[in-house]
Amino acid sequence: MLKNEHYLELHTRPAALATRLHLVPLAGYTLLTLLVLAPVLPYARHALFGGEVAAVDGWQNVWNLWWVHRALTSGRNPLHTPYLYYPTGTDLHLQTLNISNGLIALPVTALFGPVAGYHFAVVLAFILAGMGGYALALHVCGHRLAAFVGGAIFTFAPFHMTKVWDGQLELIALQWLAFYAFFLLRTAEPGSEPPGDHRAGWFTMRQRDAVLAGIFLAVIGYTSWYYLLFFAVYSVLFVALWLITTPGWAQRRALLGHMLVVGVVGAVLLAPILLPALADVQGTSTTINPDSPLDLILIHSANLFDFWLPSYTHPLWGAAVKQLGSQWHPYIRGWNLALGYGALALAVLGGVAAWRVAWRWWVLALIALVLALGPLLHIGPLRTPIYLPYALLLDLPGVGIARRPSHFVVITTLLLAPLAALGLRWLLHRLAPTRRPLLLALVVVILALEYAPPRWPRLDPVVHPYYASLAGAEGALFDLPARNESSVPLQAQMTHELPILGGFVSRTPAYPFATLTPGVRQLWTLTPDREQLLAADARTNLTALDFHDVRHIVVHWDLLEPGQRTGLEQILAQTLPADAQVYADATFSAYRVPEVTGRPFAYFGTGWHPEEQAEGRVWRWMASTGDFFLVNPTDTALPVRLVLQAQSYLEPRAVEMRLNAQTLRTWPVQPASTATILHLLLPPGEQRLALHAPTALEQAGDRELSIVLTGIVVEGDWER
Repeated sequence: MLKNEHYLELHTRPAALATRLHLVPLAGYTLLTLLVLAPVLPYARHALFGGEVAAVDGWQNVWNLWWVHRALTSGRNPLHTPYLYYPTGTDLHLQTLNISNGLIALPVTALFGPVAGYHFAVVLAFILAGMGGYALALHVCGHRLAAFVGGAIFTFAPFHMTKVWDGQLELIALQWLAFYAFFLLRTAEPGSEPPGDHRAGWFTMRQRDAVLAGIFLAVIGYTSWYYLLFFAVYSVLFVALWLITTPGWAQRRALLGHMLVVGVVGAVLLAPILLPALADVQGTSTTINPDSPLDLILIHSANLFDFWLPSYTHPLWGAAVKQLGSQWHPYIRGWNLALGYGALALAVLGGVAAWRVAWRWWVLALIALVLALGPLLHIGPLRTPIYLPYALLLDLPGVGIARRPSHFVVITTLLLAPLAALGLRWLLHRLAPTRRPLLLALVVVILALEYAPPRWPRLDPVVHPYYASLAGAEGALFDLPARNESSVPLQAQMTHELPILGGFVSRTPAYPFATLTPGVRQLWTLTPDREQLLAADARTNLTALDFHDVRHIVVHWDLLEPGQRTGLEQILAQTLPADAQVYADATFSAYRVPEVTGRPFAYFGTGWHPEEQAEGRVWRWMASTGDFFLVNPTDTALPVRLVLQAQSYLEPRAVEMRLNAQTLRTWPVQPASTATILHLLLPPGEQRLALHAPTALEQAGDRELSIVLTGIVVEGDWER
């Protein structure tokens, strides 16, 4: 780039002078950040600021900081939390966990709480993103003042401001993208080492930059899966462009070797989260449905008009822009992809005036815009049948889970920094020194007007005062109705600090505990028991809640749908003793589940068709494999007699019976009623009894059937 004169000049200065030269832009970006966030900072320990999305995603990210701090300070794995989806917990490999922000904010979170940690991470993201954009622009254009403006264009861009408006902390952390692009460029630049660098041949400055690029690539992955995907694509395109413009096979082999170092370092550092995440997304659908208005990939794709609209977060014209853009984005709130007219004008000027330097950056920027359009071209309200290159990416493993193609625009947003810096440098060099301050003032006024920050709405936490009384209590908390798309239970959890059933995560996991377990099942589905059940009945609900240590139940009556209140009141009456209620007001009730002396019980697991009943009889059909759970809620092993009554479908069938994967016996079940009795010494806790039998297709339906269970009884000495 520009024959690296500025690079050599930067790296041959005395260290003290080089440090001072970097402190000046650092101070500048710090001052600008404090000005932009001035209305927010006085309340930074107690409230968030932003729009409707931030009221959900922002508080989820505050919880992320809370959990990362709690995990790291207690020696737990932050990628699995026992605090959500109790009692199994849930993996967070695909969660917007952004561990990098959790680590950066760890001291602030520990001292002042996770809300303060969130704002610290936001402030730092603005400052460091500015420095990263400045470093990239300076390497490209060699002009400090122009590079500073380029860094400001990147860090205060509408895309960045929108992510703050939406409270999406993992997408706010743009600094890692800029530093990665900077060190990747330094790795690719031949002859980038200053004269007289006599380091050991196996670790030159260029190799050091390759290692640093790999480290920053890994940090991107520990921040956002979206950004990792985007910059993996960026890396492939970058290497291809630099290869075709690098003269000589020897230099090309050297470039490939250094890029391999970047990839290996990044892959090794990412392995602890990348491998489990890829396993989690196996089988994820990548099919797009052009006829579906709710196809997640399509509705999160950019519209061709989006790039040329001004920002909808602007305090003056933002409302009008949002009303216009919402006509072709009716299903989502976060679609702001504005690039900025001033930045675009400077970038176009830079592309024309310094085309030998700028053309590769423009190719990358334009490819990113095309990819942001998603798999099908949208023009205003029209969804065309024209397929775009993003559709090819969907064939790659794991890409189908990345449902926001529009965010590819972040690459273009970053590359506007060096391109705009090139344009401003050309303008400055065209003017006499006495007229340059006037030009700079004009550029600053235009950018300041266009990049004016929004009016920040305040988002206070929504936490009922009762939760504070649970701090230090034991057991799990059941928050009703279940809200797995809301961050409000997460806000409450940061107060009471108890594990909860369910929870708000990026990818909702399977949760059989809530849909199978007696007591829990009725509350989760808000469906009271019928009078007659095949296995566990209403008497076992309290025993099951006590056994699983579900100790606290809270109900937000105002959140129930019409007609649900009566059903929930019936469930609570069936399950809890009359004195279980410990708090009540007009919209909120709290109950404590007492400890009880329970008896062993059984309940259905997976593999069974829905229960049926008629004329006082109850039955349930099994597919090829059906599970039972046998529960001994006491502390000692108990002798149990398990009596099963069944009939086979159409013909006799041999039913293999296994207890905790150990074969017990084969039970020959006839088309007529057949019984078996198992005598078990049931240890404390929960045991799994699995039945397996061959199936046949139902004659009058499409179910696979093996046997039908008509009776199950758990007996023991406690019955006497």
